[in-house]
Amino acid sequence: MWYLMENVQRSYTLSERLLDAIGVTAPTSCLGGKDEKLIVENLLREGADVNQAHGTFVPIHSACMMGSVEIVAVLLKWGADVNQLDGFHRSALHYAVEKSGECTQMLLQAGAETESRDLNRNTPLHWAAFRNRADCCRLLLQYHADVNARDRNDDTPLSWAAMKGNLESVRVLFEYNAPPNVMSHARMLPLTRVGILLDGGLHTEEDETCFELLTRGMGRIELRVRRAENPDALLLPFLLSRDVKLSFRLLDLCSAPRPLKALARFAVRQALGPTHLPSVIPLLRLPPSLCDYLLLEY
Repeated sequence: MWYLMENVQRSYTLSERLLDAIGVTAPTSCLGGKDEKLIVENLLREGADVNQAHGTFVPIHSACMMGSVEIVAVLLKWGADVNQLDGFHRSALHYAVEKSGECTQMLLQAGAETESRDLNRNTPLHWAAFRNRADCCRLLLQYHADVNARDRNDDTPLSWAAMKGNLESVRVLFEYNAPPNVMSHARMLPLTRVGILLDGGLHTEEDETCFELLTRGMGRIELRVRRAENPDALLLPFLLSRDVKLSFRLLDLCSAPRPLKALARFAVRQALGPTHLPSVIPLLRLPPSLCDYLLLEY
């Protein structure tokens, strides 16, 4: 009995040292300058449990958090569970997509689930879009991640990319036909999210381009809401009303009829559903200029 307890304690201590070696729970300077990969491999050979959690930390999650490609490879070789959840109900993929395309690809090849949800029901694609890791967005979508996944607030990855003005991620999501007309519980469209950035007055040229791209992707545009003080009228939300010039621009978008070709583009894209549009649209045998129009090039 004592022998069993001693072995359990020894394994636990080794696993704790494993997290220290990865560098999350202790600074790497504490390792005396030794090779991190070698230390990790030696600890695993000595009996450290590759899947032992300490508090909220799990070895494979910690390595992804640090973007340590070599360490992730070692942990996978030793049987790390790619779909294990940590104390925040996050998988290793949630961390990898924020830091490293290489780590993301390794996890996906090892069978990581693209639809794993954290405590707020955010998928890895939500986080990749929010961090503007367009490379990781593309990888996830190539492995059939749900481009229209909704979190606890009904926000999609496109909405998460839009709230930061992450143009490259918006482009990748649109390539895979992310729907731009999904409204959150807070009654916000992706276009509303980037509009708030413009209204704040500190926007960049990239934010402006992101707004234009989202506008192209829409059919009918309606950003107005009914406010409590005037329930009979449709007005812009307060967050979109601070900049007078932008307010007129948004009101014009909402009130003016959309061009028929814009409505037709939206209808065609909706009919095609979640797919890689640059691969599918050329199969429609349309003129190149019309293919470009459907792909939101202009």
